[in-house]
Amino acid sequence: MSDTTQFRVMDFDCPTCASTVERALSNVDGVQHVEVHYATGRVEIEYDDNVADPDAFAQTIENQGYTPQPA
Repeated sequence: MSDTTQFRVMDFDCPTCASTVERALSNVDGVQHVEVHYATGRVEIEYDDNVADPDAFAQTIENQGYTPQPA
């Protein structure tokens, strides 16, 4: 079953930073779709809740050097 979660990431320096996070999240098992909006810092993740671990999303963002906050 699909579910969606959102984060705010306010420490993006450029659009490339947002793209880096988007690519990293797209590689997490169970993630179906990712949208990262540089200007607003909004990160929206659609995922299969039978496969993906939502805790892994924040960790993936942190591993790229950014600070996720619940939206």
